Amino acid sequence: MNEIAVSRHPAADRDDRESLDVVVSDFLFREAELLDGQQFKAWMALMAPDLLYRVPVRTARDNRDGRGFSTTAFFLDEDYASMKTRVLRIGSDYAWAENPATRTRRLVGNIRIRASSAGRIECGNNLAIFTYRGDASVPLILTGEREDTLVEIDGIWKLEKRMVFLDATVLGLEALSIFL
Repeated sequence: MNEIAVSRHPAADRDDRESLDVVVSDFLFREAELLDGQQFKAWMALMAPDLLYRVPVRTARDNRDGRGFSTTAFFLDEDYASMKTRVLRIGSDYAWAENPATRTRRLVGNIRIRASSAGRIECGNNLAIFTYRGDASVPLILTGEREDTLVEIDGIWKLEKRMVFLDATVLGLEALSIFL
């Protein structure tokens, strides 16, 4: 994948960069709106058929041991079929972990374009999710960084890959039944 290059035409590069920024921010903000509004079937329509969606477990390690994430243990390790099953289950009578539903508010920011090529954008973004269960008066807050790959399929941008690197080692949720 080609990194976004600095060329001899800074105005053209700026326009390309701004166009990519708009595509990515519009996608991420729309996604947050759908998830916070519990419109999970509409959100699923934003997923590419070869989706890979992972949330590795953070481990407490020495600084010399890298980023501190497991390469074999995941809070979530999903593909398109398993995500579709999760979405269908949330709408059923068998979604005990989501009855009553978790109320969420997502704040997406620090959006960074890392690479792009025709029909593909790799980006990073930071996420804070405020979650409320039952009659809780204070939220549980999850924060982290996401590394996303968006692909254009039939003129529509879709999520092909997401890696979520949560800041917490222990989530504090009874079940990770929300989407990140």
